[in-house]
Amino acid sequence: MKPRGPSTIAIKTREPSAYRTARLVVSSPGQPDKSLVLGVPHVRIGAGSSNDVVLEDAHASRFHCEVRKTDEGWLLRDLGSLNGTRVGDLVVKEGVLQPGATITVGETRIKFLADDGKPEEVVTSPHHNFGEVVGRSLRMREVFAVLERIAATDLTVLIGGETGSGKDVMARAIHAQSTRAKKAFVVFDCAAVAPNLIESELFGHVKGAFTGANESREGAFVRADGGTLFLDEIGELALDLQPKLLRALEQRTVRPVGGGKEIPIDVRIIAASHRNLEQIVKEQHFRQDLFFRLSVVTVQIPSLRQRLEDLPMIIEKLLVMGGKPIGLAPETMTILEKYDWPGNVRELRNVIESASAVCDGEQIEPKHLMFFKPRRRDPTVDKLPLAGKSLESIERAAIAQTLEHCGGNKTRAARALGISPSTLYEKVKKYSL
Repeated sequence: MKPRGPSTIAIKTREPSAYRTARLVVSSPGQPDKSLVLGVPHVRIGAGSSNDVVLEDAHASRFHCEVRKTDEGWLLRDLGSLNGTRVGDLVVKEGVLQPGATITVGETRIKFLADDGKPEEVVTSPHHNFGEVVGRSLRMREVFAVLERIAATDLTVLIGGETGSGKDVMARAIHAQSTRAKKAFVVFDCAAVAPNLIESELFGHVKGAFTGANESREGAFVRADGGTLFLDEIGELALDLQPKLLRALEQRTVRPVGGGKEIPIDVRIIAASHRNLEQIVKEQHFRQDLFFRLSVVTVQIPSLRQRLEDLPMIIEKLLVMGGKPIGLAPETMTILEKYDWPGNVRELRNVIESASAVCDGEQIEPKHLMFFKPRRRDPTVDKLPLAGKSLESIERAAIAQTLEHCGGNKTRAARALGISPSTLYEKVKKYSL
């Protein structure tokens, strides 16, 4: 096994002791045993050089299998290998590993050893920023450590985090520190484009491809050629379009709508979602193969309420960006620290910008927070009294109650319900709300 840096890194917001270690002991014919600590919860095994565990075994497929940490334990999954993956005498497609289990890949034996109760070492960056993203908290410096390792590569990155937490700023920072920094950074918001236009917006179209296509147009992939394509809110992409996106990612070519020629593309993909993609994969609303293709590197941005120790640093950054040489009074900071910030950094930025605009002194004082109106967090469907009703009536009632709670604001209501605004508009029309 050749020593290589990991090509698949999964980082989730967590306390330092949240994960326990496990080990793989790899025994290949004619080679000394190698021991690998599972310090990250997703490891790929195979003959290809981009795997975390690279096997010099003629019977191993390029991407043979993977070991992934789940709520049920460490899950072994075969990745469609030619010769299969065995545990003991059984050929397995997927199963939870038991301590002491031996995985057989070709002529290689891999023993799985359960953790010894010691928490893994959490790798953190010594820096308090990554590009325009700032934070000195453990959680943020853990994310910075990962991004510092992978920014200069072409690895696909999936960014998770609540709405307003700064996923777009993080994506731009990754691009700025990559080898593609001088090329285009193209943003495609999967939740903001009408479903019938997404394919054209992504892949482009030729003149006459459909009604209104009066001229040919390049799609987001072609515009981002040589640079980075940021797929924001990827969890909102329609299920029927996901195979076409997967094909473009795997073949590195796109075919414009109505066209007959494949166009080669060279882009790095960064995707983001406020939704739990693993959960919507389980619900069969998102393709598992596309999820695996996007989650080569996964980072989770903690919400602002989970890192309130970063508040002073973020506010200082916002004031500098605003170009106004003022500070924050201690009493004002106390007020802001007591709020849980459901809108995250985006909401904080709005509060600081409005307070700065009316501040006529050297410090933002409580009286300058005249536009700061602390609000309760938006509801989630599980909090609504809907038990015992039909699925259709539950959906209608959930939408109606959420719209009422949000004062008719469809954007907030869609966020609370975990759906895109365009989907909510369709539901509102369907139920005549």
